[in-house]
Amino acid sequence: MKSLEVIRGLVGLCQLVRPQLLYRAVTGAPPSPGAVVVMRVLGARHLGQALLLARAGQTLHRCGALVDLAHAATMVAVACGDRRWRKPAGIDAVLASTFAATEAR
Repeated sequence: MKSLEVIRGLVGLCQLVRPQLLYRAVTGAPPSPGAVVVMRVLGARHLGQALLLARAGQTLHRCGALVDLAHAATMVAVACGDRRWRKPAGIDAVLASTFAATEAR
């Protein structure tokens, strides 16, 4: 298992188990109930992707990078479309872009 999958898995686990703590640490404000649900869904995706890619070949890693790029693009759209979500969506876009760039290597 590569360190990227370990990091991705830990991020996903944190989003699943303690989304309120993570959101408050990033934004300085408590999350709405909807934000908690979204964070848990994204956490499940990260955890599932980490487990799937832990022993995958290069082709699946590149597919994972495409998933991360699509996620980053979605977060950029959310950040541009609604001021309330600008900071958390922007941070998530940077994280997803970093995962994509690392995964594609």
